[in-house]
Amino acid sequence: MELSAAHLRYLLAIYETAATQRDICSRTIAERLGVTRPSVARALDQLMDRGMIVKAHYGKVYLTDRGVFVARRVQQQVQRVLEHFPPVEPGVGLTGAERLAAALALTAALPERAFTGAYDRLFGPGGDADQAASG
Repeated sequence: MELSAAHLRYLLAIYETAATQRDICSRTIAERLGVTRPSVARALDQLMDRGMIVKAHYGKVYLTDRGVFVARRVQQQVQRVLEHFPPVEPGVGLTGAERLAAALALTAALPERAFTGAYDRLFGPGGDADQAASG
């Protein structure tokens, strides 16, 4: 199963939140994305299976080095899509949130190796799945 647009949203939300907040919990992610905590739990389990996050026994979520690497690559790709966003029919006037959702969908259409391939070549698949990122 490839990373979906939803996975990318969760990964980016964790990454962006980690820039200002050391300890992140599922409630924080749910509030940031406007989703339910059970949705967050499912997504976190899937990101954990991919070695991108670790969940501490007391509920805190941390990105692994792999998660930080992938989040940065995803963020860069989304930014490229937004910079080169195709013209939309006049009068439609997409909001910023709609443009971002479309950019995430286009980015999610890329194979997962587009984000993880360089990391896997450097460190091997799942190279640090048990270690939280240090920064």
